[in-house]
Amino acid sequence: MAQNPSPLKQLTEETAIGIQNATQLFIQHGLGQQALTELATRAPSGGDTNTLVERWQLMMQTYLGCQLHVLGGMGYPADERGIALYNYQLAQLMQTADPHTQESLRIASRDTWRTVLCLAFDISQEELAKQGELSIVDARDIMYKVSQRMQSPEILEAISKNIGNLEVSGTPQDQLAIKHTMVQQVLISQVYCGPTPSLVEEIGFGPGEQGYVKFQSAMAEYQSDPLVAQYMGGAMMQILRAAGLEQATREMAENMRASASQTN
Repeated sequence: MAQNPSPLKQLTEETAIGIQNATQLFIQHGLGQQALTELATRAPSGGDTNTLVERWQLMMQTYLGCQLHVLGGMGYPADERGIALYNYQLAQLMQTADPHTQESLRIASRDTWRTVLCLAFDISQEELAKQGELSIVDARDIMYKVSQRMQSPEILEAISKNIGNLEVSGTPQDQLAIKHTMVQQVLISQVYCGPTPSLVEEIGFGPGEQGYVKFQSAMAEYQSDPLVAQYMGGAMMQILRAAGLEQATREMAENMRASASQTN
């Protein structure tokens, strides 16, 4: 094995699908599956929205860890730079690939994400299937409602107040992570899963944690839709601005993009 491995200069359809299939393998049958299944035991039957943010973060660590394991074997940096470079190259491939390839990659990414959700929150694929697939019109309408709720004055005020009262220490990265966690907690408790009836219940996914997971599963079908991304991106910018995190988050994203471009 090379002492100084280098990542691919660009992704091909065959390589991208191979990376996605390998990631799915670790999640369905490997250490990822073990970690996600164990995580599902940390909440009572039906879930617990009070610990949802913590468990969601652990789920994402496992998911990204599986990705990094695969990407490391392809020569990518085994950290956030590797993820950033891969996502950058994947976006380039999606822009130039034929419609069949685009659909294959989109479905593979969606199915992997849904597998992660099912394992981490002990929901069967059959249970998710009962919800049915959203139309693009419904998905856009739902995300518009979500974005409007996220940007409502009471939510922005709650985030600003909670962050303002927060006393944090440690490295700048640690402080940023703690503040992002606080933002997620407000979004879960006051946007998605509360008050009664909760937003996820109003838009047809049922109450509580399972309603939130079903919402995330359904929206995975349209995560790359430009209008859905616009609604969510605009709302998150308002959220980060209220939390005083806009500049720090932008700088972090720019550093990751710059690092990915240099590696490429």
